[in-house]
Amino acid sequence: MISRFTRIKNEFGTKVLLRIVLLLVGLVGMSLLGWFALGNLWPVGISIVGLLAGWLLRRVILEYGESLTWALPVSLTVYGIVLTIGERLLGLSREAQLFIITITTVIVFNIQFWWLSDPQVINVKRKG
Repeated sequence: MISRFTRIKNEFGTKVLLRIVLLLVGLVGMSLLGWFALGNLWPVGISIVGLLAGWLLRRVILEYGESLTWALPVSLTVYGIVLTIGERLLGLSREAQLFIITITTVIVFNIQFWWLSDPQVINVKRKG
């Protein structure tokens, strides 16, 4: 796993690595927040199952990685909607908001991490 993070840094740079590490740290933080602040283990389970699913689906992610570029803008839209109008207009509880954000984060992390860390993926901008 460390070699994959190193590859991302070497191939795509520190900013991309920090973005992926921030997603992973965010998952840990959301899990801890759900467990300790909300008394709910769902975020912990979502994070563990989601990361395991990403590992199991890493070949599929690599195969379809180029067509998954829509995931990041969509996830940012989901974050915005859930955080700004989720509770007031949509009637989502804090637990439901955390549930949605955790699922979205684990999906984005898996796509970004497994796609960018694979040796078959090269940074055309750097090589060009």
